[in-house]
Formats: sequence, structure tokens, C-alpha cells
Amino acid sequence: MQRLADHFTQLQSTLPPDGPGFSAAILCDGETVFELHHGMASLELKVPLSADSAYYLASESKQFTAACVMSLVRAGVIGLDDDVCAHLPELAKFEQPFPLRSLLNHSSGIPDYFQFLECQLSRHEADYFNNRMILELIGRLDTVVCPTSTGHRYSNSNYILLAALVERLGGMSLGRYAREKLFDPLGMQGISFDEDRFSVIEHRVFSYEADAARPFGYKQHLGNANTVGDGGVYASLRDLLRWEREWHRQWFDPSSLLHAMLQPSPLLDGSVPSYRFGLEVIQRSGHDVVFHSGGLWGFDTLILRIPARRMSVIQLANCGAAQSSIECIVHAALD
Repeated sequence: MQRLADHFTQLQSTLPPDGPGFSAAILCDGETVFELHHGMASLELKVPLSADSAYYLASESKQFTAACVMSLVRAGVIGLDDDVCAHLPELAKFEQPFPLRSLLNHSSGIPDYFQFLECQLSRHEADYFNNRMILELIGRLDTVVCPTSTGHRYSNSNYILLAALVERLGGMSLGRYAREKLFDPLGMQGISFDEDRFSVIEHRVFSYEADAARPFGYKQHLGNANTVGDGGVYASLRDLLRWEREWHRQWFDPSSLLHAMLQPSPLLDGSVPSYRFGLEVIQRSGHDVVFHSGGLWGFDTLILRIPARRMSVIQLANCGAAQSSIECIVHAALD
């Protein structure tokens, strides 16, 4: 445990207190045994980072999207092996079925929309886009990057489609569905999918990167995406600790939603990807390690669990200099 705490205090020593930084916490047996906040949530307003600071989670959001989808599966609304094309006409040009599980575990072969945004002529990297625009883009695609269910090909398009699926089958937006089914029951008020870019988010954290040529030595990132499903969640460390306490409770309940998300989902050749449904499972030193990470616009996030030790490690950052290292954290946690 001390080596893990030392990992974060060492990181703290490399960053100025008046610049962007990070928040970190270690949860063991339901108790927060280490917590650290270093740096500023807003350089302009000189607001320090705290347990209530709402960080953008980027792809860390996928586990919440997957949990919403799996709640629909458990309710009998749709099955894991059902073809989603009946509910997602955006996939019509592919002229093939896509089992729901192939979107959840990134084996659909549907290309990642980011590569198409990046190659559009006259498009600037700061140009705005949202779910509606990405669904229209996916609707123009007709070729998979690999045959469905034959390999793991991480694609943000899968989770944009899952967000649409939740809305169409659940009768409400992904953000509202997550609020009612996941967040409110746990008293998580400082977490939400940012479905409306004009909404006020309390304690919102801004992100930066070092730039010596600019005043104060930093460049501010101005997020251009308003997508949910593949990303979109803003959350505080305080609320994520609530989520982690529930996560470990569910780990010991074989009938839980968590175990439905972690079930092995073999490919056609029988192999099982480490990526399950919004979570990845790897083995280190004889222990299961369950995690997801995220990174965009200078934000870097990691939630990592070692279930056998009832331990969770959370690191949230608003600058690249505080980027997390999964292997370093696992090594320190298991030492």
C-alpha cells in the first residue's frame, strides 16, 4: 500500500501546485485509505482540485454505457445474441447482422468514427460534433474492418450506437437512463452524461497542456465533442468512490449486474478477449485486474480494481503530465 501511495506523492512532486494536476484515491475494504488532490481545476479562476471536482472521464464512460445496456438485457428487452440492426437502421448499408455483444466487446468490426473525422477536408480539429452527426456518418459506412466476431477492434462507433440503442429501447436518453438506473440509487449527484453542451456542470474541471509560448505557460483545451456513450461522463472523485464501493459489493454477488458485464464473450474461434462489456480483465501476479481508462483533450482517467484485495485505485488528471500508468500502478498495488 505504501508503494502505491508513494507512486502518487512522487507524481505530485513533479507538478507545480499552481498548474493543472490530478486527483487520486485508494479504496480498500470499502474505506478510503489514501486521497490526494494536487493542482488547479481552473487556472483562470484559481480554483484548486478537490473531491468534488468534476473531471471529464472520456472512454472511462463506456462502463456506465455498458451497464445501462446490460440492465436492458437483464430486463429481457433485448438479448446479447440479438441482431441490433432492427433497432439501428444506421447499419443497413453493411448488409449483415451485428449481435449486441459484438458492440459491447468491440468485435463488431464497425470502423471507429474518429478516423473519418480526421480525414475530412477543411475540417478543423476543434470543429464541434455530437451523437446525431456521428450516427449520420456511421450510416454512410458499408465495410467492416474485420469480419464480425473474429477479432477485437476497439471502436468508439460501437458505443455511439449503444447510446442510441438505450434511447430507443429504454424510452429515454442515455443520460436520463443512467441517472435513474445507476446513479440516483447510489446517491451519486456529482456524476452525469453531458448530453447538452450548454448545461452548467457544477465544479467542472478544465484541462490544459504546457505551452511556454502562451501567457502563464499553458494552453487550454476547448472540448469540441458532445457525444455520449463512447464518452461524455463528468464525475467527481467523491462519487466514483461511491461507485467503487458498490462495485466490490457486486463482485461478491454472482447474480449482479457487474458479473453480467464481466461474463466471457468468446469470438468465433473460441478465444476470449480481455475486453468484456465496458471493462477489461487482465491477470497480473496471479490476480485479476479489472479496469478501464480514458483520455481526451488533456484529460486522463483510470479506474482500476484488484477484486481479491477489495481494492480500487482511481486517478483523474487534467493535463498530460499527470498521465496514469496502468502497469506502474498495478506493480505498486501488488508489491
